[in-house]
Order: sequence, then structure tokens, then C-alpha cells
Amino acid sequence: MPDAGTDMGMDSERIFGAKAPAPVGTENTPPSSLSSGLPADILRNFYHTKRVGNYLIGRKLGEGSFAKVREGLHAITGEKLAVKVIDKRKAKKDSYVTKNLRREGDIQQMIRHPNITQLLDILETENSYYLVMELCPGGNLMNHIYEKKRLDERKAQKYVRQLVMAVEHLHRAGVVHRDLKIENLLLDEQDNIKLIDFGLSNCAGILGYSDPFSTQCGSPAYAAPELLSRKKYGPKVDVWSIGVNMYAMLTGTLPFTVEPFSLKALHQRMVDKDMNPLPPSISSAAISLLKRLLEPDPNKRPNIHQVMADPWLQLGNPHTGVPYLNRIHIEEINHTVLLHMTEKMGYKHSEVLSAVLTNKACHTLAVYFLLNNKMKRLSKEYRVNLRHTNMSSIEAFQFCLLSLTFSCSHRRNSTTWRRRKRASCSRLNGGSFKDVYSRRGGCITSSSLEYMEIHPLYPTPQPTPQRTPTHPNRNTNRKCISMQFSNCLYK
Repeated sequence: MPDAGTDMGMDSERIFGAKAPAPVGTENTPPSSLSSGLPADILRNFYHTKRVGNYLIGRKLGEGSFAKVREGLHAITGEKLAVKVIDKRKAKKDSYVTKNLRREGDIQQMIRHPNITQLLDILETENSYYLVMELCPGGNLMNHIYEKKRLDERKAQKYVRQLVMAVEHLHRAGVVHRDLKIENLLLDEQDNIKLIDFGLSNCAGILGYSDPFSTQCGSPAYAAPELLSRKKYGPKVDVWSIGVNMYAMLTGTLPFTVEPFSLKALHQRMVDKDMNPLPPSISSAAISLLKRLLEPDPNKRPNIHQVMADPWLQLGNPHTGVPYLNRIHIEEINHTVLLHMTEKMGYKHSEVLSAVLTNKACHTLAVYFLLNNKMKRLSKEYRVNLRHTNMSSIEAFQFCLLSLTFSCSHRRNSTTWRRRKRASCSRLNGGSFKDVYSRRGGCITSSSLEYMEIHPLYPTPQPTPQRTPTHPNRNTNRKCISMQFSNCLYK
């Protein structure tokens, strides 16, 4: 794919992937008392250059003039994440960057969406500003396009639909991204789009920022004509950028290019609708949407809600237009993780609820998010293992929680930890686990509390213990497993 061109004006130093000298920031914050939870070998085996709070800062994933994105390791849960490190000393050279240094974090705390990367924590030292985010192991979409030359239409349809849903969510919250480009689209482990980099985003006075929608910013090849011409603009600049991204996915190139590069010549091609040719294999429905998105007149260009109703995006996905809630409802909270944090890790119940329900970036939210993801991953792993072993559902779930408990509990010494782990594994292998809460129903959910040494707030009398069958019915296992995350812990 050809170079999108240098970013414009004051934003030229924000281009993701541009080479720049390494930031000097080498400060180290004293580790928290909570950081002793992981075995020493896990910490030793993770390559890192420094430690900030409970985060180990590792290898570089991306780079800009003022910031680097690095792989991180959470020292309590052992989960990997991404850390954007902004060099405050270099940022001081640009008044715009200095003025809006904290805007990216403020905006991301306003947003919660499955196709937008989740901000977990914010840290600040004398020389650096850290944004701790979820890690997207699928890598950059740009690399996938380079490898495959271009994406097939069905795959592109999936990615464009997810991008449109993310942008619709932003616009409903009053946020305009202003830097939608392939380089800012990552993929998670399920091959879903994750939108990143809100450094150029604006929210029209919602957070008190006075920057109007007139700043010339972003990458020229992805920027709308009205933005290039220094006119006042609105959220429809994101709609144009979606069209450029869609074209790039389907063709592996950009829709408007000029040689040698010139902003004036590029703008003229956009206004004249002089788009580079499309492959004949692209469907008429896709071409129709492309032309709508790349309409140079913003008054004729559809808004994001109209784009969501397009037939090409709706094909095979009639529920594309269903809005996503911007906050977690209290019924969606994983109470097993919540109780583990309060009973085993010393967090206040109200503190955890407040951080999760308000999406406030802090260490409490980071711990909850990472433990919740870890439980989901372990749950998926033991479901797979059940198909290949004779392990019962209860034994498998206990093994899952065993891994979770011993990887994040910080109130133990190594001797106690090894003794308890051997005893627990012995109970599992011997099949001596007792379902002491079976009268309440949801045996998997209740037993998980007992195994993690967390007792229900309203315990019921214990029935006569019954030995778990060695080879329970597999259908019953699956039913119990499906109940353990959906049922409430307390009736």
C-alpha cells in the first residue's frame, strides 16, 4: 500500500510508526506491595526495560515522535497488556501536544465498546505519561493487508462493519476520531477490529476542550476534502475516512494518490471524484457504498447512522444497527472476580464497583478487567480439554479456578502456596470434591466460591455431601458449565 503521506502541520509528529530517537524516560516507581503475587520465574522470563508501579514495560510494539507503545506485563495477574509511553520532555516542544496531553485518556474513559481498545490505567511520572490498555494479539491490520495484498470482500465487510459500529458509538458520545486509518486498526484474538489512538480525537466541548472542528490534522490520504481545505467540518470527516479504509481493505491501495505528493493536487483529485480504479471482482453493492462514503460534498455525504443502514453492511447481519451500551450494567459484572478481589486481594467492594461501572481508568479497573479476561480464557481452555479427557466438569472448573487463584493471589508465601496447590490438586485427582451448595442450584458457580475460599454472604445449610460421579453425563456437564457465568451468585 502506498504511503499515506506525511501528517499535516502540528500533527506531523504524531504519525504512528515514524522513526524517532528513543525517549530518555527511565524513571522507576517503587513496586507496590501487591506486586509479589506472581512466581519469580514469570517475572524473570518477561523481558522488560523498567518497571512502573505494578507494570513491567517490555518490548516496543510501535513508535512515534512523542510516544512509544510497548508490551507490558501486569505483575499481579501475569496478564500482558499494551502501554503507551508519552515522553513529556519531547511533548513540550509542541504546544498543541502539551495542551492536549491528557485529552486522549479523558476521551477513552468516556467510551466502552467491543471494537474500541479498552483503557485500563493511567500513570504519570516526572518525565513520562503512561496509558495502559488491553493488548491486541492479532496485530496490525496493515500487516495482514501487506501479506495478502488485499482482503476478500467478506472479510473486508466484517472489518468495515465493526469499524462503522465503533465510529457510530463514538459519534453518539460526541467524539470525532479524526485519525481513522489502517495503521490504527488492530485485531484481537478473535479476529475482531480494535480501534486505537485517540490522540487527535475531539469531543466538541463535552470535556471543556475549546479546540474547534477546524484543525487540519491526521494523514492527508485519509482526510476529508473539507478538512484539507481548512474549512470548518463535522463528524462526517470520519465517514470519509471509513471509505478510504474500506477501499484499502478491498484493493490494498489508497483511493486517491498523486506523484509527486502535493496536498493541492490530492485535494483536487478528491473533489473531482478521480478515484483509482477498482478490481472487477468487487460487488456492485460494495462499490455503491464506497461512492457514498467518498462523496466530496459533506452535505451529500451520509452520516454514520445512515451508513449503518447500508445494504452491503446489513448483508447477513441484520442487527448491525443495534446500539451498544456505553457502560457495564451491574448485572453484567463477574461476581466471582469481584469477590476474589474483595475477599482475597483486599479491595473494597464499593471501590471495585465504582471503577468498573464508571469505566474509570485506574489500577482497580485494570485488575478486574485482566482477571475477568483470564477467567474467560481459562474457561475456554477447559471446555476444550473436556472434549479430549475424562475430566468431569466440576474437576475441570476447579482446575480453571486453581490456575486463576494461584496466579494472582498475593497473600501467600511460596511454601504455603506449594502446599495448598499440592493439596488442591490431590483432591482433584482423587475425585473427593464435594458439592456443598448443590441445594441452591448452579453447582459450578457456588462451588467456585468455596474453592477460592470465598463464602456466600447468605450461606445455606450444608446438605449431606455426595461424591461427584467419576464419569458424569457430558450433556449435564455442558449445562452446568453454561450456567456458571450467566447465573447470579446470590439469589
